[in-house]
Amino acid sequence: MMFEQLYTMIPFITTFLTFYAVYLMLSLSLNLEYGYGGIPNFGHVFFESIGAYVAGNLTANLLNWIVAARGGICAYPASHARMMFAPLHPIWIVGMFVFSIIIAALVGGIFGYLASYPALRLKEDFLAITLIFIGEIGRVVVRNERSIACGLVGLTGVPNPFIWLRDPNLMFIAYTVLAILFAAGSYMIIKRFVNSPFGRLLKSVRDDDLVAMTLGKHVPKARAWALILGSSVAAVAGVIKVFFAQGVFADDYVPLITFVVLSMVILGGMANNKGVLLGALVMTALDFMISPSFFTVFGVTLQLNVAYIKYIITGVVIIAILLFRPQGLISERPVETPGLDIAKRAGVMKPTAGLEIPAERDEADS
Repeated sequence: MMFEQLYTMIPFITTFLTFYAVYLMLSLSLNLEYGYGGIPNFGHVFFESIGAYVAGNLTANLLNWIVAARGGICAYPASHARMMFAPLHPIWIVGMFVFSIIIAALVGGIFGYLASYPALRLKEDFLAITLIFIGEIGRVVVRNERSIACGLVGLTGVPNPFIWLRDPNLMFIAYTVLAILFAAGSYMIIKRFVNSPFGRLLKSVRDDDLVAMTLGKHVPKARAWALILGSSVAAVAGVIKVFFAQGVFADDYVPLITFVVLSMVILGGMANNKGVLLGALVMTALDFMISPSFFTVFGVTLQLNVAYIKYIITGVVIIAILLFRPQGLISERPVETPGLDIAKRAGVMKPTAGLEIPAERDEADS
């Protein structure tokens, strides 16, 4: 009986873990831009949506061409033909997934580079408002332009790359493992970037860009690279979400998603990737616990729409953290470069609760 109950819980568990992987990639990329670089990219969901639209549109058009489907990517017969073709040709659908990841990362990086232009000319508050507007404009355009993601209806018929496994639970487990691997890879890549001289440069730009420029640092290039890398990771997260949901819907990319991700970064601790792991886990769990599907699993049917509670909880979390623990659950640490390790071994640096400070030397040493 216990195994039967666990088997029925597999879709819920895999959905939670997959969305955690997606949110983790989004929060890591936003932490790179905002936590380390000081770039308030409050239109971060726009870059996730770019990956989603690229993956959905590219996969649907290529599969339509292969199966010679008529009526365009939005027609139901074409969508049905794509879903019937994929289980019989696993190489094709896996290839589509890999190709979508590559193209989405490139396109996301290009849009991140384009976003670096307003980032160089606008101060923090004006930049945040501008990027929110860009994200909303993109969503409204896709919502009304059927050729991108079928407008209000949404683009369906984007097969899961493991649909050929036949067993739905096995398909979900395999895809969840893949999503977690992508999240782990994103963590390692971003960790490698921030624990380097580039990470120190980003922090210096965040704290005082004028001083960084005075010391001969190329501030525009640093911000551009932060946005390029962060936008690429966000676009890949969008691809992961699309192939799991097997569809693209413009209204899934509202500004609330950005602020949920921002709350994960603030809760865990800005400029701290380990804290982001914890913050993303806590907020993803809260997001799931206030969704109708969570109560349905336990046989509870709600008579009210709990989706709006997410707005309240997200706002309360951000305000509470900023008021009572602005450093987050895990405080910011120094950039872990080889030079820092040498300084620790030499006794020049000593650990504190937050940033590490130079160790005091006794009179004999001096």
